[in-house]
Amino acid sequence: MAFRRSLSSLFAVSARHDIAIRRARPRWQQGLFVLLALVVVVLVSWWVARHVVPPPPLPLTAEQISAQEREDALTGELADLRRRNASLESELSMREGSQTTLTQHAEALEQENAQLKEELTYLQKLVADATREAGAKIQDVRLEALANHTYRYRILLVQGGNPKNDFEGTVKLLALTGGTSPLPIEAVPDKKSDAAESTPDLAAPLPVNFKYYLRLEGVFRAPEGTKVQQFTVQVLKKGGGAPPITRSITIK
Repeated sequence: MAFRRSLSSLFAVSARHDIAIRRARPRWQQGLFVLLALVVVVLVSWWVARHVVPPPPLPLTAEQISAQEREDALTGELADLRRRNASLESELSMREGSQTTLTQHAEALEQENAQLKEELTYLQKLVADATREAGAKIQDVRLEALANHTYRYRILLVQGGNPKNDFEGTVKLLALTGGTSPLPIEAVPDKKSDAAESTPDLAAPLPVNFKYYLRLEGVFRAPEGTKVQQFTVQVLKKGGGAPPITRSITIK
């Protein structure tokens, strides 16, 4: 018996923990708690739907749909009119530019035409006067002072007396400051002429060949610090038998 008690005490389960028994809440309290939770959820959902989620758009009426379609059509028409207006402004600007260019070109042509008529009348008078005397002569010499020590020269050579042969020879240009030694002059490009002969070598005599008249024109530069006071043109006939033809003008 003693052995059985000791064995049972060895494998026996002893309950040393205290067990507390709580009273269950009444059902009306549980129902009230659930109801309050539902009310809170409904209020939160209503606030979110009102202040966070935008309300769905209201369906448009037939009048609103018609007004919207008209507005879209007017917007498209306005954009098209703006494009056409920009195109017309660009075309007008181009035409105005072309008109201005044409006007300037026409004015330049009129001035050139008037100048040519004046020069033609002048040349006809000079040639008519010159043809009364036989032989070559220097009919006219002009020198115009330009900027940067440059000068424009104009020379008219004629041969009167109903010549049968061309005049062949050379022309020498001399620029003087008042002394006997001529200045070294250098030809510069002439903006009024596109010909390659517009910039000859003025250090050497210029060859000429004409029958009735010949006009020489060009621009030369004098050394800096000098001023041309006298301009001389010498014409020498080919062969060297006749004395040179000389004409000088004084520059004031």
